[in-house]
Amino acid sequence: MLLNKLFKIIHILAIAIIFILIALILWNVATRLVAIDTNKTRTVEHTIDMSYLIDPSGKMDVDNIKKQLSTFIPAKNNEIPFELSKQTYWLRIIVKNHSAEPLALVLYADNNMLDILKVYQANKTITSETNYLSTNLLANNHDISLKVYPHLTFDLPARQNKAFILEIQTQGPPNVPLMVISNNDFTQRVLYAQIFYGAFIGIILLMAMYNLVLFFAIKDTVYLFYIGYLLSSFMVLSGLTGFGHLIFSTEIQALINKYIIFLHYYIVIFLVLFTLFFLRYNQGKNKTYRAGKAIIAILIFCSLLSINLDAILQAKLFFSLQPFTLLFAIFVLLKRINHNYSWSKFYLLSWLPLLIGSSIQPLVLLNYLDYSFFTRNAFLVAIIVELTLMAFALAQRMKRNEQDRIKDIAYHITSGLPRKSNLETFVNQLVLQKDNQFTLLMIKPEHIDKIALYIDDEQVTQLFQHLFQKLSLLFQFNDSVFSLTENNEKLCFINNNAFVIVINDKYQHQTLEELIAAIQKIVSDNFQINHLKLPLSAIIGASSFPEHGIKSHQLINNVIFATNQAELNHQKWALYQQQSSNENAYLLQLTSDLKSALENDNLAIFHQPQIDLRTLRVCSSECLIRWQHPTQGFISPSVFIPVAEDMGLINEITLWVIEKSLQQQLLLASEYGFNHMISINISGKDIASEHFFTRVIDIIENSTIPADKIIFELTESSSITYNEESLELIEKLVDLGITISIDDFGTGYSSMSQISNLPFQELKVDREFVENINDNLKRKIIAEATVKMAKGLGLEVVAEGVNSQQDEDTLRRFGCDIGQGYFYAKPMAIDDYISWLENLDNGRIKQPMQGEFIPAEK
Repeated sequence: MLLNKLFKIIHILAIAIIFILIALILWNVATRLVAIDTNKTRTVEHTIDMSYLIDPSGKMDVDNIKKQLSTFIPAKNNEIPFELSKQTYWLRIIVKNHSAEPLALVLYADNNMLDILKVYQANKTITSETNYLSTNLLANNHDISLKVYPHLTFDLPARQNKAFILEIQTQGPPNVPLMVISNNDFTQRVLYAQIFYGAFIGIILLMAMYNLVLFFAIKDTVYLFYIGYLLSSFMVLSGLTGFGHLIFSTEIQALINKYIIFLHYYIVIFLVLFTLFFLRYNQGKNKTYRAGKAIIAILIFCSLLSINLDAILQAKLFFSLQPFTLLFAIFVLLKRINHNYSWSKFYLLSWLPLLIGSSIQPLVLLNYLDYSFFTRNAFLVAIIVELTLMAFALAQRMKRNEQDRIKDIAYHITSGLPRKSNLETFVNQLVLQKDNQFTLLMIKPEHIDKIALYIDDEQVTQLFQHLFQKLSLLFQFNDSVFSLTENNEKLCFINNNAFVIVINDKYQHQTLEELIAAIQKIVSDNFQINHLKLPLSAIIGASSFPEHGIKSHQLINNVIFATNQAELNHQKWALYQQQSSNENAYLLQLTSDLKSALENDNLAIFHQPQIDLRTLRVCSSECLIRWQHPTQGFISPSVFIPVAEDMGLINEITLWVIEKSLQQQLLLASEYGFNHMISINISGKDIASEHFFTRVIDIIENSTIPADKIIFELTESSSITYNEESLELIEKLVDLGITISIDDFGTGYSSMSQISNLPFQELKVDREFVENINDNLKRKIIAEATVKMAKGLGLEVVAEGVNSQQDEDTLRRFGCDIGQGYFYAKPMAIDDYISWLENLDNGRIKQPMQGEFIPAEK
């Protein structure tokens, strides 16, 4: 505990030191820039007298101007009324050296988007008859620095004056900050400007590449809109600052300057799109989203319209629309924050520098605010800060998406109760540890399946939420009951009708009977629906490790079986009895019920998608049979499939599954366009059946589904008798176009030599070797060897039990082709599966939906 506190203090100190260092660096830079601006305006070595004349017609030349010098209006630099219009400005500047030393000075016009900038320098004395030598600062195509920093370097002797006349014309930003500064200050000013722009380019490129990688990994369109915003901001600032001349050719930079307002539109368009998708308005398709689309359409139309307008009209149109679009973006942001989107706080903060910078710089360029180095580069600095905060916002959003995805896997969406997956994961961990002794206890409210017929789903959910809270309080301080989740919850909700807890037998201080009695009392006291207390308790089943199973699914199935047994006795609880005297009667009744369910079409097909690990596309779905018993509720296939095999029902069940699966596949393909493959489990007894092949052909022909879209998973653990007839049937299925997969590899009885000689095209690695593969070196080695062996035999490899990104990454490194597991989706009914395909699972798999499955060579 003390060590953890020490590390926490060190962590906080390290962060504080980093922030202090960054603040010191920024403070020193800001201080130096202020000093440069101060020297510009407060120097005592030289002074500047400035006056101006405006030529609205733009037709006067320097000879006309020389005759009108007396009409020039004295003014300071920031008092010259530059405005957005077609007119020529004539400026007369007299620089006086008051020192006894010559000065090296620079006449600098901080506007690189000027159309005309000519400097006429006095030849000798300053009179109305003075001759002026002309210099066109924009005409020198070889000197890039003049395009980025229009300037004239000159020497001013001691106690001397020099006069200049400037001819200025621009259809771009009208403000032309003019200054006469020392050569040293000019050099430092250029250096700091290059540092800012260099940092900007670095941030833009890094963020663009990083977000491009994220887009290809996650397939979330928001990252493309962010890249669009980055690139459009880069192009606009390259034009406004003139630094594009250092990167692009003269022709490209001329195009950027020409269409600078057109590019401004797309900064706003991408910003609005990013805001809508970042805040998930696109998922609801509500009025706000439709309004956003309308605004974007208007902006695109205006951007295209502006191409045919002159630069001044373009600017006026854009700056009249910009406030409305920014206000809309702020509105949708604030609306989301009001809906508890707390993770968008960084995005909200990112708008502060953007609004400040996007307000200051246009006002400076339009001559409404005084010029300084900071105000001139306000938008550039604002974009750098904004992009940094937006990066934090995207990281927070990604983190929240990952948390939501994990929560969807670990918790039921409607009730918020922990799922069965938590129980399976925890029991697997206990099983892998040595010398563990534990018991699973299943708690099922009495007659809940019948009661649920008379109340709605919301009331059932409320009942289980209430019982979850009360039972959690009972186990809160009971150290013998394991915590099953990261949130220290001790119950998991399974089969939509029961809870399961796990008891540490070594630390159990009360008998099992005493604990069960306490549970039944809690349930009895809190069995309430609509505040109506029902005189009912709980049905409880128990199964223990290792007596009743050495794998998680065995223990869970057996505790379910024990709970079903408990419904038949007056104690309302039962310990799993493998050879129970009631078992035979129960199995006979189960067989009868199963046959009735088969005849009445009361079974269901659930789909679990299989994902191509190379493209992250859905390439297939495994079709799994599910049975919701009218009185017993959900019965696991691991319970009734062995019964069906023993009682001779397995062939009928398999053919029913094939027929229903193909019907649903036809629906997916014809109605929704999802034309991936389907994978269906068959058993060794199916292969041995005399009429299996002909029935399969009839079903396929009636369905119109191509045989090459079908995979049959043949369970290895079924201990197939590989006789001549069975091999011949498998080869017929292969010739028909069906892909044959060997399922649960590594858990059954097949030898390597048998597999190499059989016509399989796919091998499925059992979940036992895949789940949390990185946590067990032996399983990891076995899985890697299995994948490489299968690939060496020319087989496609499917891994089931992929539960995390780490599992997926490891399997991909091994060369595994296809993944399946809760990391992607749980098994779903057909309607839920269609919805999952259409809406995607947290945006993980994007269009095109279906992948192309390429089987190994036959």
